[in-house]
Amino acid sequence: MRDNITNSTISTGRGKEATSVDREKMRKQRYKKVNTGKGKKVGFFESIGLKIKGFCDGRKGFPRQTDKYDWYSPFMNQEVNSFEEFCSHTWGSLQIENEGEYARMEELMDGILQKKELLEAARDDFAVATKRENDSESTRKKGEDKLTDTQTRTRRKAEKEKKLAPLKSKVAGLEQELKDAEEAFSDLHSKLVEDDNTTRLICHRVRDHILMRLDVYWNSAIRRHPDGASMPVVPVLELKDEAEEAYFRPHKEMMKRAAAIHDAIRDEAAEKEVA
Repeated sequence: MRDNITNSTISTGRGKEATSVDREKMRKQRYKKVNTGKGKKVGFFESIGLKIKGFCDGRKGFPRQTDKYDWYSPFMNQEVNSFEEFCSHTWGSLQIENEGEYARMEELMDGILQKKELLEAARDDFAVATKRENDSESTRKKGEDKLTDTQTRTRRKAEKEKKLAPLKSKVAGLEQELKDAEEAFSDLHSKLVEDDNTTRLICHRVRDHILMRLDVYWNSAIRRHPDGASMPVVPVLELKDEAEEAYFRPHKEMMKRAAAIHDAIRDEAAEKEVA
């Protein structure tokens, strides 16, 4: 029985390690896409293939005008679908990669608010205790009639420091806990924002690449197209990245809340530097 439990624990640990490796691999692949693959300009051989495709389609009467007065061809439709599929895959992969990170950030935000409340209460307790001890700083106790005022104040001061020490230590501990939580939150928030920006950049570059491909194809098709004179000089196409909105929808409110907390932490740090 014990061996089964041990094997199960080891298996779970390996599973978590494998998941971590897979997510790191996904992260590296995403960053690699920024400057490689579809993010590049249209190459020489790629351009030749597009011109041949445009030449052949133009002779067949493609692209053709739709009921909405748009010009489309099977090839153009394929390119549009390719972009939507790429964005869906890229944003979906990021969601899988960061699902644990969002849960962690939710915990950190709740923890920060809780620690702030505890810290505020601890500071209030410390302030009340400090005032009480200050008020009794010159008080003489039984048996201290022969002591000078200076000696009495020295005794009260030592007693004061001893009584306030636990409260002071509690405040210092909560301040450190809050600082650690805010640093962890800020690092995680920056990481998630960076991942979103990188993914968005990748999709934008792929969109630009597909538009360049369509320009080459269009210029070749229009020269052989029977209705070439009535066609626009450049293809009128809008490539939409609807996957981004679908990806952000579950996290939208949380990210707004996270941004507000991040700004508050930054403002507090700036105020401390000025002070």
